[in-house]
Amino acid sequence: MRTTQLLANATLALSLGMSCLSSAASEGHAANGENLFAFIGEKISLEKQEPPACDRCIIMDQYYVAHYRILDTVFGDYRGNTIAFDVYDHYGEPRFSQGDTVLLFVSRRPNGTWIHEKYQYAELHQGTDGEWYGCGDPYGRGFTGQRSVKARPVQFAAPVSYPLTELDPEEIKKYYPSEYFELRDGRAYCTVGTSVVDLFTAKKETVLTARGIFK
Repeated sequence: MRTTQLLANATLALSLGMSCLSSAASEGHAANGENLFAFIGEKISLEKQEPPACDRCIIMDQYYVAHYRILDTVFGDYRGNTIAFDVYDHYGEPRFSQGDTVLLFVSRRPNGTWIHEKYQYAELHQGTDGEWYGCGDPYGRGFTGQRSVKARPVQFAAPVSYPLTELDPEEIKKYYPSEYFELRDGRAYCTVGTSVVDLFTAKKETVLTARGIFK
């Protein structure tokens, strides 16, 4: 009986901990995206912090404060050239911070501060037309649902490629399918891209709706 109660308490603590790190949409806001801001950003800084106090919860993620320069707005209302927001990531330093230019999604809390929509981003590359594009499948690997957008051939201003040397054939096929990449000289070269508007649409139709940010 005691073991069962301990497991129940741990489950409750973990669930409460998850709610501490959830998006602003779960805090009673209308599901119309009014508290979402999506933007093309460039990193100014990313600083690891001690997790904030959280009553009756266990925070199992690492906590960062990010400062980004806003290059362009994709969705939402924000006035300013830079933005600071909280980031929680279970795996350590967030992967989006490794990209020079990224599409980011942040939600506004009731107190006016911003929090990154966990794991949601797209690394961007500029085309010869001056526009920004994401490389690969706009819906992510393994997505089998209905699609309203798709990648198209893009002439990138600089080659976009990834090394293949540490991957086996099955991994190469999984991560760099021929629909999106050309394999040569030990690298996968991106051959198609998706505009930031379409990337936003793909996120809106899937994870942002699943999180209650949109209906």
